[in-house]
Amino acid sequence: MVKLAFSVDNHFDVNHIDAQAAVVKIAGYLLANHYQVYVNAGDTFNDFTKTLWFYRALQQAVGSKVVVRYLAGNHDLVKNVSYQTAQSSVSPLYLHEKTLTLPGTNTVIIGNNGWYDYSLAPADLKATDADFAQWKRAYWIDSAIDQPVSDRERMARVLTTTKRDLLAAAGHRVIYVTHFVPTPLMMMPAPAHSRWEMAAGLMGSRRLGELLEQSRVTDVVFGHLHHRDQQVVVNHTTYHHRPMGYGLRRLNEWESHDWFTEWQTTLITLQA
Repeated sequence: MVKLAFSVDNHFDVNHIDAQAAVVKIAGYLLANHYQVYVNAGDTFNDFTKTLWFYRALQQAVGSKVVVRYLAGNHDLVKNVSYQTAQSSVSPLYLHEKTLTLPGTNTVIIGNNGWYDYSLAPADLKATDADFAQWKRAYWIDSAIDQPVSDRERMARVLTTTKRDLLAAAGHRVIYVTHFVPTPLMMMPAPAHSRWEMAAGLMGSRRLGELLEQSRVTDVVFGHLHHRDQQVVVNHTTYHHRPMGYGLRRLNEWESHDWFTEWQTTLITLQA
């Protein structure tokens, strides 16, 4: 049996957490609790190079006892990374568009950063692609991300590479890990807030969830929405959404005053 840990939306820089101290504490916890795989689903730093450094340092700290992998969320992609690099195999630890096979089990982990195609926006919003693009440029952190393709084209690549990896994993139990939201089931409607209705379109894609459910993916781990949910089961697919989020004075999403407590309580544990 293999013990797996998943975390998302740690935002170490935004939360003013010492990165080296975080490496030491997370490594110690994973080793002490006999985890064999740790996957982070994105939004670690607002800088791709810092995120890469962090997981290299964490892998070195845990040695061969824990396999470390990570994805990039939108925050990781805002600085020091091109679109081409984000889509490349920049490191063996970078799980985007890759599959991790767990030896001695019938389980594989498929990783994909994900993206969005506006399909999670309210149906009655009646916003056009141009409306979403204009809103994104004006208000959203993603406007700083290098992107030579449209949002729909970027999401189409997510669907294409996901289909490829699901076909290659046929006959296996699949755990799919992504940053962006793959289902409307966790979306919180807020019709009185027009900005949230526009932001909802940039949260993810319902088409991804439909694909995962049709493919009978066993577990889906994701983040991006900074609220925590109980597991949601759709037929054979269980959705896990437990982001750590922000612990700031102006925006406090934590249930304690300690980041490590929040990291532990939001950690998702699965067995393979």
